[in-house]
Amino acid sequence: MSRLLVVFLFVSCSQNNFQKIDETYDGPIIEIKDLNTFFSDSAKVKFKLKAKLYQVFGSGEEKYPDGLNMDIFSNQNPESISATFQANHVIKYEDENYFKATGNVILYNLETNDELRTEELFWYPNDEKFISEKFVTIRTGNEVHKGEGMVSNQDFSNYEILKPSGIIEIDEN
Repeated sequence: MSRLLVVFLFVSCSQNNFQKIDETYDGPIIEIKDLNTFFSDSAKVKFKLKAKLYQVFGSGEEKYPDGLNMDIFSNQNPESISATFQANHVIKYEDENYFKATGNVILYNLETNDELRTEELFWYPNDEKFISEKFVTIRTGNEVHKGEGMVSNQDFSNYEILKPSGIIEIDEN
């Protein structure tokens, strides 16, 4: 009887069926809360980034899912901020080195008080320019300019609305 019990235990213990579960992790490999960092080039500060949440993924993609605020420092006076940028959601695509900002995007030039508002804006830091293909509204002093598509330099001091629309008053004096 004891031999039968030993054989039964041996057989029941040796037939473990393990399933290999093949799981891939798609979440962030780095996550930083309350990001506050500076980017510099040639010992000159170019940008100050603030975000509630910053994530880096295995693909190299970087996300600011809770929004991004950025101070853009002046090229002429590196100690002063020339423009500010904010958006509800930002993704950086590492391969082409550009940022896609969506949701209540605001670009504001502190020197001219010009303000851009749109729902989508692309930032190309290597080329130092912003581009939108969506509807844009730009406030300059007491004027409002609207249209589709826009190209701007990085500090929003020089820009062009690609397809202007609406009534534009011209002072002929």
